[in-house]
Amino acid sequence: MTAIIAAFVKTVVGPLSQKRTCLIGFLATCLGVLATQASADNDWIVARMSGSIRAQATWDQVRSQMLIAFFQSNPDERGVSAQGIEDLRKISVAQRRSQAVAQILIYDLDGDGSVTTDEVTAAMKPRARQMIHANGVQLEPTPQQVRTQLDKLVSDLLKPDTDHDGVISAAEIQQEGARQAAQASISWQQSATQLVPMTLDANGDGVVSLAEYEAAVREQFDLTDQDRDGRISASEAMEFGKRLNEARQATQRAREAETRKQRLEAAVAGCNVPNPPRDARLVVVGAREGRALSNAWVGSQDRVTSVVTVEVTPGPEPLYLALVSDGATIWDVIGATERVVGVVAHADTAAEKAGDAGRSPAGGAIGPQPRGKPLVGVMGIPRDKIRFTAYTGCLIPPTETTLKDGSAQEAATLLFGRPADEIGGKHSAGTFSVPGLRHSPDRPVRNTIQLPKEGLGELLWRNVLGDYPLGIAQIDLGSVVSALPVKNYSVLPGSAGLATLVDAGDLRITGMSRGVRINFGDYQPYTQPDKFRITRKLRMPAGASGSFVLADQVPPPEGDLSSVCVSSESDKKPVGGSRTNCN
Repeated sequence: MTAIIAAFVKTVVGPLSQKRTCLIGFLATCLGVLATQASADNDWIVARMSGSIRAQATWDQVRSQMLIAFFQSNPDERGVSAQGIEDLRKISVAQRRSQAVAQILIYDLDGDGSVTTDEVTAAMKPRARQMIHANGVQLEPTPQQVRTQLDKLVSDLLKPDTDHDGVISAAEIQQEGARQAAQASISWQQSATQLVPMTLDANGDGVVSLAEYEAAVREQFDLTDQDRDGRISASEAMEFGKRLNEARQATQRAREAETRKQRLEAAVAGCNVPNPPRDARLVVVGAREGRALSNAWVGSQDRVTSVVTVEVTPGPEPLYLALVSDGATIWDVIGATERVVGVVAHADTAAEKAGDAGRSPAGGAIGPQPRGKPLVGVMGIPRDKIRFTAYTGCLIPPTETTLKDGSAQEAATLLFGRPADEIGGKHSAGTFSVPGLRHSPDRPVRNTIQLPKEGLGELLWRNVLGDYPLGIAQIDLGSVVSALPVKNYSVLPGSAGLATLVDAGDLRITGMSRGVRINFGDYQPYTQPDKFRITRKLRMPAGASGSFVLADQVPPPEGDLSSVCVSSESDKKPVGGSRTNCN
């Protein structure tokens, strides 16, 4: 019997693919793998045939259309090869690299091979003077708006100036070209699914010949042409449509999985995080934000910083913690902290430099993001045990959503070289107990600030607890370990800051909105002041929202105005940095 199975492997399985080795004892498993791959190949062919399968279509017509994909895959005299496809990738990457370099050099006004701040400023002045749109009306920008717009344009174009000396040198231009080329390589891999898959190489010689390709396509055509008359009937075309839908869904799932894997692999490269010791328990804890607001900022006071507590329970096993958040976060580690042998801290909000922060691009960028250190700090652990990730994208915060789709687990495994022993998190996090990873949403944080219960800002103070149920944590600056500056807010973030300014008379409430807040499944009505008059010079609280009218003779607010509407009382025009599409 063994001889018969061995002969079957040699004569049947072998020709299907010489690239796979199957032990006789695992013949069924190997055949399952082959069947899965064959299914993927069939899905690809069916998807490519979709443009040519219709009522009355003949084999010659379908074959003619399918040959387009074959010749787009860069075949040589033998057929499609991995080298030919790799050459297509190199061409695409070279084009992106040259485009990136050219896009910078168009601002090299004196032709010396580098680009200075003065050159970029001169090139951007006409664009900064363009009309702006507000409430459906074109407005001439004020001198301050021109300056603000010009500063933003110049800042964006000078991002390749990595040493911040005001000059994009020839080396930095080449570095930017190489960075975009790396992204192009990964992007190309995603679009390469349109090329002939090398798995159609039936005889395993490293080349998909035209004969092999045509045979695979003909097989799928014959499955559609059920009466074998060489022509697709209306009913056969309808049945093919059902197969096509299934194939597209399977292809999309495979593409999404591969894209996610490539993004994670690229992001992990250069994250500069040590692997945990073999005897340590790896625990990954995540949060989108904390349920407590911090009175101290990490990296930028124009970003809201929250607080999450991690309590380490007593026990003998050493722990290696990965603390992962979406927004700027201070992690307060308490309890049996002597068990912790190492901490990796990460946030998906990062700062390029002090006072300048940003979030990683929507949808997830491909490859490392040169945005500086993430906005994260850790309390309760010695500095020599803490490592901060190099940039955004190194880890995906474990939350209900990312744990369900497996992306958080996949990112952690790639970064640390092994799966986490425990991984969990919450969208809005209070206190985590580890190991065992239990979440307590309502446990108070340390050193909370007593909030006012009366005064002009009463409604705003009340809404602080709606946004941050655990209140405001008073942070001991000296106990926070971070790769970035940690300082007290001059004005508290969000509703707390607005309430403070209203109580002080710097703001006057002029309008309200009413609605319902969904909090852990509970529907709670609220009244939210959302229109204000600015009466004195102030700093806009981080994360504030609403509409603000700037009284005459009062200077525009300091801070980030991009999420609020600030308009002049006299001419109703938005001030520099403010949103312009305001009602």
